[in-house]
Amino acid sequence: TIRHLVDEVLDDAGYTVINAADGAAGLKVLQSGARIDLLITDVEMPRLDGFGLLGRIRATPRYARLPVVMVTALEDPTDKQRALDMGASAYIVKSSFDEDQLLDVIAHLL
Repeated sequence: TIRHLVDEVLDDAGYTVINAADGAAGLKVLQSGARIDLLITDVEMPRLDGFGLLGRIRATPRYARLPVVMVTALEDPTDKQRALDMGASAYIVKSSFDEDQLLDVIAHLL
């Protein structure tokens, strides 16, 4: 549900969105050579979770500086700190999701 909401918010704001069902699919999109300026990911996903995806992104020189925003249900401060320590650019908790906040974060990162 949140993925579709994020898609709508970004589309309405004029961004081009490429959607992937999970972390493994997102990694394939990156590896396809598509021009990606920013990645938004959940943490809890099948096949490759958000932490695994973030780790692979940061380990790949081509994407080491790609802004990565995590939008997740995980509210524990240790999860947020882990994401930031791994190189997440922002960490947004779904329970406090706000469209304007997301757009402000994206504008700041791009």
